Amino acid sequence: MCLQKIVSGIVIVLLGHVFTEVWGSRRHYEQQRALMKEVKGLQESQELLQGEVISLRDTVNTLITFLKDTLPEDCSAARTRGTWTSVVQVRPPGLPPRTVRCDQWTEGGGWTVILARRPTHSEDLPRLDFNRTWVDYKYGFGHINGEFWIGNEVLHALTREAPHQLLVNLIDWNGRKAFASWDSFRVESETRLYRLNVHGYNHESTAGDSLRHHNHHPFSTFDHENDNDTLDHCAQKHGGGWWYFTCYVSHLTGTALGPSEPGEEGIIWRTWSKTLSLREVSMMIRPPPSVSP
Repeated sequence: MCLQKIVSGIVIVLLGHVFTEVWGSRRHYEQQRALMKEVKGLQESQELLQGEVISLRDTVNTLITFLKDTLPEDCSAARTRGTWTSVVQVRPPGLPPRTVRCDQWTEGGGWTVILARRPTHSEDLPRLDFNRTWVDYKYGFGHINGEFWIGNEVLHALTREAPHQLLVNLIDWNGRKAFASWDSFRVESETRLYRLNVHGYNHESTAGDSLRHHNHHPFSTFDHENDNDTLDHCAQKHGGGWWYFTCYVSHLTGTALGPSEPGEEGIIWRTWSKTLSLREVSMMIRPPPSVSP
């Protein structure tokens, strides 16, 4: 009788262990199934999210392309669209988008600034070096909020279909100001060496016509001589990039010399200030009213 009780007890214990193992295995199996279900759900969510990301990326790319295609080509077009800011994104004909500086106030606005020379706000910062290569002048250089050259490719792109008006502003080291303007300004292609065409000088200008002598002459830099001087390489001698001939009457990309510091390599406009380098200058263009967007 005792033996039977002992055996029965052992059987009960063994059955308990078996039941525990079976129940534990079943719970483990159910947990695995639940986990696999969650993993599958996450995978499905990830696939949906990836699809949405791809769709969103395609939409953004389409929007970027649309915006690029609808950017104004210059500051005149930007002003026509109601943009009065001084720095805007434009897309010159046939060129990628770029940031340019605008003057939307002088004589009705619509001017795209193509050259800016001016002192920095800090005396510790040097003026920008304009003695650059042909490639630099081709694509442009400098800082849109400081000194810069917009680039000969941009000049050609903006003026090849229709000549633009040109406005030159000058300030000397005594604070005196002068200006000169023309009705027709155009820069030819690189194959034509970015040759200058400028006509229609406004005789109400106060600075004199220092571009007349440069008319129909190609552009030169220290590494790309195109001047007519048989004795000197004008760009190497005077620095900067310009429409040199033998050698210049105006030279607005020269070295920024200080007050009362003479030098033929300076920022010069001889029909107004014959010898001394100027403190600040700018060149701006816009389409004539008849072809404004």
